[in-house]
Amino acid sequence: MSTQLTTAPDDFQLELLKQATACLPTLEPNGALKARLRVAINGALRNVDDPVLLQMLRALFDEISRVFDRLFLIERKLTELDTLLESLSILEVMHFEIRHLIDFIADRALSTSGLPERLSETLDGIHYGMTHDVKRVFERELKTDIRTKVIPVVYGKIRHAHGLLSNCFQQSLITLIQVLNPKLNPIDLFDDFEVRLRQSLLLCNDLSALLRVVKQAETLRTSDALQTVVDKALEFRDGSMQYLMYRDWRGYEHHSLALITSIQGDFDSNDLLHQFGCYLEVLYGHVKMRAVLTDLFPSTDGTEADD
Repeated sequence: MSTQLTTAPDDFQLELLKQATACLPTLEPNGALKARLRVAINGALRNVDDPVLLQMLRALFDEISRVFDRLFLIERKLTELDTLLESLSILEVMHFEIRHLIDFIADRALSTSGLPERLSETLDGIHYGMTHDVKRVFERELKTDIRTKVIPVVYGKIRHAHGLLSNCFQQSLITLIQVLNPKLNPIDLFDDFEVRLRQSLLLCNDLSALLRVVKQAETLRTSDALQTVVDKALEFRDGSMQYLMYRDWRGYEHHSLALITSIQGDFDSNDLLHQFGCYLEVLYGHVKMRAVLTDLFPSTDGTEADD
């Protein structure tokens, strides 16, 4: 069933959009991805002996898998410009389902008896990351008036929302499975090596740029240099931070917020500036150890690559 938006698009813009969607890469069959996810999840669950914990994790993995089904359906429909309203409807359903999943993690998963500390920390990080991304997608990208926009704008919003949610749930699933099965190689799970490589390279570049700004501010100690740190720290938070592991989001926001508050309050920020710089160096080091960057940044100390 096709749908139409209420506002007609510019013919030239629509033609360009049709050409762009015609060039989209052929997607992997949904069955192949689902089969790999099922194998990885079952392999991870075999390491769980506690029946109560096992039941909770099965329910959690089922909910996450359902989100992937929705995302795949939207990705298929991105090549059909007359079904954008259907994609918006799917996203509305996903909003409800993801909110339910977030509540499930907070109310049931995190209160499961006998929950190991590392798994508890992982679930807490996933809960934090999902909450952050849901607000970003549904309160900023997809507002209530989206249906009145022209087709190119709606297409762009849906594609961006799809990308954010895909990254969110891929990272959530990988992180959760790796806690149960540390031997999992995420590159073998999702067939998106090039995407993860680009994201990791962008993250390295932006962390390096932010670190340079911080170092420069430490040297110059001028109001302009400090304001540049504030601007770049906020820019990173609203942009490339999404490519960090969830466990690092709170750390970044903690350090950056303390520094930004100090600078904007015209307090002595030297110590906080130095602490922020040290923290960024640690993050940069962790990102360089990711599996997709192994050939670019080979480990020299035998440390296992981080995703």
